[in-house]
Amino acid sequence: MIEIRGHHLLCAVTFTGRGYSRRFERDFRRVVARMNDNEEMVIVAGPDAICASVKDCAGSHCHEERIVARDRAALAEISALTGRVLDVGSRLMPHDLFNARHRKAFDDGTIRAACTDCQWADLCDRIAEDGFHAALLDTR
Repeated sequence: MIEIRGHHLLCAVTFTGRGYSRRFERDFRRVVARMNDNEEMVIVAGPDAICASVKDCAGSHCHEERIVARDRAALAEISALTGRVLDVGSRLMPHDLFNARHRKAFDDGTIRAACTDCQWADLCDRIAEDGFHAALLDTR
């Protein structure tokens, strides 16, 4: 089972292989491969499978309140989009979430409140504007 924090349900949609470090990129690639295989996900509070290599590093933001707030914002908007309340402990299948509707909502900003002040937002904007062609996540 993939442990995933709320805002990473957004990040996964535009992940192209770039990240904070080579180890982080490796971990994220592995998680996206598992998502593409439709492995069940469980929403967790705080660091998840993507954060594995950086959560204990000096300067890591994994536990900061602003990041926890991103998780809450992402879960609230994705819950509204799907009509299903998502919170810590919720389980879901990647192929049930990551689809054209999710991408459209990301692209039009419907589920982007969590992206405010994110250093990756401009990159994600460009990936969405390009039709997500470089993204590694399969959104059938």
